[in-house]
Amino acid sequence: MNEQILLSRKKKTGEPVHIGVIQKNMDEALSMINNVGNSRDKEQDSLEIATYVLGVITLKQPFMDGNRRTGIIAASKFLRDNGYDLDIDPEEVNSELRSMLRKIKDQLLTLNPEVMKQMSFYILERMRKREP
Repeated sequence: MNEQILLSRKKKTGEPVHIGVIQKNMDEALSMINNVGNSRDKEQDSLEIATYVLGVITLKQPFMDGNRRTGIIAASKFLRDNGYDLDIDPEEVNSELRSMLRKIKDQLLTLNPEVMKQMSFYILERMRKREP
């Protein structure tokens, strides 16, 4: 199955794709995410981790396709598992947030601290404590 995905991707882009590169990117992404969220303040840590999940998946591109969408879903799921909802209007996803994610993707090597601050604020404005 992975081979079929790789061949399909190669056919689409004309570029060779290797699982190892993707695994390396995933390892780097997980390492970066595991290094944040250590303040012992649940809300602050949840916000920081969700921001990094979204930013790092976009930066490192560990998946064949849909990294920004996957980042949004993963950040939302992380927050939900930790008692918060992320209220993102689908129209906003296609404008303000996508613009920030595009800036992160364009950096290629490192997370832009200014964009990460903007994204953290964006998430904080839309993060709601879940009712039990």
